[in-house]
Amino acid sequence: MADQVTTYQCPACTGPLHFDGKTGKLKCDYCGSSFTVGEVEKAFAAQNASAVSAKEKADQKAEKESGWGSDAAKMRAYNCTSCGAELICDETTAATRCPYCGNNTIIPGQFAGTLKPDYVIPFKYEKKDAVNALRGYYKGKTLLPGSFSNSNHLEEIKGVYVPFWLYSGHVDARGLYEAKQDEVFRQGEYQVTRSRHYEVSREGTISFSRVPVDASSKMPDDLMDSIEPFDYRAITKFSLAYMPGYLANKYDVSSQECGKRAEERSKNSAENALRGTVTGYTSVMTRSHDEKIHNEKTEYAVLPVWLLSTNWQGQNFLFAMNGQTGKMIGNLPVSRAKQTLWFLAVFAIFLVLFGSFLLTGEDVNATSYLLAVVFALIPAGIVNAVLYSQMKPVARQSGASAYVTDGGVRLHIKDDRYIRTTESRVKLQNAQPPGGGRGPGGGHGPGGRR
Repeated sequence: MADQVTTYQCPACTGPLHFDGKTGKLKCDYCGSSFTVGEVEKAFAAQNASAVSAKEKADQKAEKESGWGSDAAKMRAYNCTSCGAELICDETTAATRCPYCGNNTIIPGQFAGTLKPDYVIPFKYEKKDAVNALRGYYKGKTLLPGSFSNSNHLEEIKGVYVPFWLYSGHVDARGLYEAKQDEVFRQGEYQVTRSRHYEVSREGTISFSRVPVDASSKMPDDLMDSIEPFDYRAITKFSLAYMPGYLANKYDVSSQECGKRAEERSKNSAENALRGTVTGYTSVMTRSHDEKIHNEKTEYAVLPVWLLSTNWQGQNFLFAMNGQTGKMIGNLPVSRAKQTLWFLAVFAIFLVLFGSFLLTGEDVNATSYLLAVVFALIPAGIVNAVLYSQMKPVARQSGASAYVTDGGVRLHIKDDRYIRTTESRVKLQNAQPPGGGRGPGGGHGPGGRR
């Protein structure tokens, strides 16, 4: 039905309006006129209300009248109010663009009533910013194939308001730890390690504010996690006037289901934060821990994300940019030739370094050569792992430390109880008695007279 949608057209010339993140106003693509969010809300209030009412009626009989069979529940048909073209949309689509006349079309009913988001963070960066950020993202990636940045094709770029659930609350955490404080010293021809053992207990509260979890099944969770954090200082009350020029979806994953991920992240951060209060020891081992989460508030927001899809050698690569902070993320292809070359180069350098140290003595044997190889393999493997991780940075977040409030852990119990002292001795190789002694060949040993 034509009246289920609202086409945001310029009041001055009827050209397409889009929200401009640089100015915070809606701008006309044709005549350049600009309008505040408040002005646009007022101008289209009646149309939006009418569209919401029409959609409610249409949804009630959509399955009966549709000829799509089982797909009817997942697809919706609308008509552009500007040119009359039929728009076939996913059931979650709330803002789109007519492919025929280019007008930005909003479906107010998708964000009506209980479906209305509480907040929105408006786009700050534009399409050209996302394209430039992607080009810059390729730079400095040592293992990137040489042809990728030149021959990969940008197939699609779209700005999307992604639905997120935001969770606020606190975690009551309790932990029991075994801690050691070591003192190492020499006693005659022995190295002595004296360890004081403690039983450490901690209990505290860690508060979290607006831990985000994306509420769209279409969005890869690891990609959405990787563009965090958003700056909530820019969050504002939701308005449809921020939508023109971008795509938008309503949530299709419930707050209860998403809440499980928020709880897991919050508990992990609480556990790490509580353990972090056990300081001043040589080593700490966790004996037990327990966390109880209290969710105090759940909010619904749409947050800005640029999605960029590229194709290279038959493979698709998806990148995401935080539309507010500009953070770009995405996995890149790895050149196996460059990876092998770097591994061998680092290995050769450290083999020479370690070899010159281990193979210059008089007592050189097969073990010395083996040690030189092993010691060179370790840094070569570390460098290779670091370079590879730069190419594959997309990962699900396991913690929520960026959303901790009140300065961290508020401790209620801090108890460090001494248990016992243990002592171990290791006889030193080629140890000389205190006061010196003659080394082989008549020379003075480490403790001898100089």
